[in-house]
Amino acid sequence: MTTKDLARLLAEAADLMEVLGEGGFRVNAYRRAARALERYQGDLAELQRAGFSSLPGIGKGLAGTLEQIVTSGEFDYLEELRGQVPPGVNELFAVQGLGPKRIRALWEAGVDTLEELVRAAEEGRLAALPGFGKKSQQALLDAARFALANVRRVHLSTGLEAARILLADLRAAGVTAELAGSLRRRLETVGNVDLLTAAEPELVREALGEHAREVRGRVVVGSLEGLPLRVFCVDPGRWGSELVRATGSAAFVAALGDLPVAAAEDDVFARLRLTPPPPCWREPEHVGLEPPARLLRREDLRGLIHLHTAYSDGAASLREMAAAAIAAGYEYMVVSDHSQTASYAGGLTAADLERQWAEVEALNAELAPFRILKGIESDILADGSLDYPDELLDRFDVVLGSIHSHFNLSPDEQTARIVRALENPYLTILAHPSGRLLLRRKGVSADWPAVLDRAAELGKVIEINANPWRLDLDWRLALAYRERLYFSIGPDAHAPAGYEDVQYGVWMARKAGIAPQRVINTWSAEQVAGRRSM
Repeated sequence: MTTKDLARLLAEAADLMEVLGEGGFRVNAYRRAARALERYQGDLAELQRAGFSSLPGIGKGLAGTLEQIVTSGEFDYLEELRGQVPPGVNELFAVQGLGPKRIRALWEAGVDTLEELVRAAEEGRLAALPGFGKKSQQALLDAARFALANVRRVHLSTGLEAARILLADLRAAGVTAELAGSLRRRLETVGNVDLLTAAEPELVREALGEHAREVRGRVVVGSLEGLPLRVFCVDPGRWGSELVRATGSAAFVAALGDLPVAAAEDDVFARLRLTPPPPCWREPEHVGLEPPARLLRREDLRGLIHLHTAYSDGAASLREMAAAAIAAGYEYMVVSDHSQTASYAGGLTAADLERQWAEVEALNAELAPFRILKGIESDILADGSLDYPDELLDRFDVVLGSIHSHFNLSPDEQTARIVRALENPYLTILAHPSGRLLLRRKGVSADWPAVLDRAAELGKVIEINANPWRLDLDWRLALAYRERLYFSIGPDAHAPAGYEDVQYGVWMARKAGIAPQRVINTWSAEQVAGRRSM
């Protein structure tokens, strides 16, 4: 458990309290504590030793609750709250635009599942509810359909953590197993955990304890935190064949034809007279494509691009972020705090920028040869303009442009908006291009071929945002443009721990088959800073 896990538990409890009609001091206290834990940069053991009440925003009563959660691993009050809210109502939190108060209103009106929300919107019943209306009804219908299609999937990061726990349980019992399915392929969202082992099913079932529900032939099925689990128990002589089949995808395996029986995966492909494709290169979109001769590796990245500091909404100072980058082996970083329009995220005014730039110059002198490049994450405004005058934009080494608002513009309007931003001579990188949040928000609708064609013509860089909740640009689009565009991998880190998300961006770049030299993080600081003038 981490402080971020505790923050999520408190935030969920506050949401459920509001759904159940409880408001006031207790809800606010839980939300304040969740924010304080989210921003805390030390480890949980350190905070526990100091006492949770040492953290601003956490009172003595709540500190005792947190101590009990960490010590026992259980949050009894949250379980009590969950028990009072039907599962279908809880799923309504997945719908963009719905908060606790609106969910309570829907529940009171008999809308207690995603399916019922879709029906109510289709039949026009939402418009009659207080606080909704016809305009929000259509938006909620679109959001509810999106949520319904994804509600039983989880982010790749969540699936990998579930798999880590299950594999540890198996190892403790002396059982060797390997990832399969969409987790092994590193798909951005997953619907289950698939594992492969040569152990006997009963031994597997015993090792997994409460996570194993039953044995069906040679397959142990179960779940962890609601995520379905399948463990395929195979004969060692068929290990390679069964690993190919269990890894998938179904379309990729079908395209291979009849699989030869082999104990090693490479032997399967050798007998098919094929170069063994990496697991990430086995989606339907890869059928018929040759895997790249050389895939990107984390070790290829020389610089960190896209990170936030305490100057805007980051949790660590510029010095702390730089020290962490050096410790992680990077040669440079591009600081990219929010621009002035993003007041909700502490966006930087011109005066703030002058202060930050002075600190950058001082740190560069002190930390050389490590270098901090002066960047910004500039909001792309509704008309496609960037969020500072040209004379200020001209002083940055790198300008990232991002969409954070006006998601409801038409596809034509969004396309024109993004193209205008790309045509700004000061823009270096189009960051998290669609603004999507996986399983939560689709992001803007635009003519992406038109956008990316124009980016290629102008030599603009497209970000693959490595935050596991974003992974944007979608790797499928990146695959289609892998030989025409240059890309950056941005952790969008708001604390040093966020640097670890770079690996998710690397996985998406591998799925897209992007050559290392087309990822600008593999370039020197001088090359990245000089990109805008090319």
